[in-house]
Amino acid sequence: MSPTPESYVVSDLLPRQGLARSVATALVVLALLTSQVVAGVYEAAQRELPDAFPLLSQLFVVLSVISWFSLYSQRQGIPWVLDMGWFLFGAWIIVIPYYILKREGRAGWSRIGLFCLTWFAAWCVGRAVSIWTRVLLPEG
Repeated sequence: MSPTPESYVVSDLLPRQGLARSVATALVVLALLTSQVVAGVYEAAQRELPDAFPLLSQLFVVLSVISWFSLYSQRQGIPWVLDMGWFLFGAWIIVIPYYILKREGRAGWSRIGLFCLTWFAAWCVGRAVSIWTRVLLPEG
């Protein structure tokens, strides 16, 4: 029996979906780390962050989390309503854990905990960068 054209499409997409998930996860980690490291450098230099930085860093984090959730929802079969993008943009901190717990049950707590641990690790890296930069920068 010869494979159908649909099987070629599915088999071609499987490696790309894994790569897309890895890229989306890396974007979330990168977004969290970037905002904290930049804030740490500015804090060490005793300078104020640019006015647009908080908005841009939050936008980067939110968009990376939404891209991750988009792939997650495709894999888990979570249907998106018409305004899900705006809903996620405004309330992702509540909506995404809700859907994770709804789909995975108690096992979803580990995924949520991993995100919280990543956020805390990024915060610690930002503080460490702040301390190291303060030590390395000459005074004056």
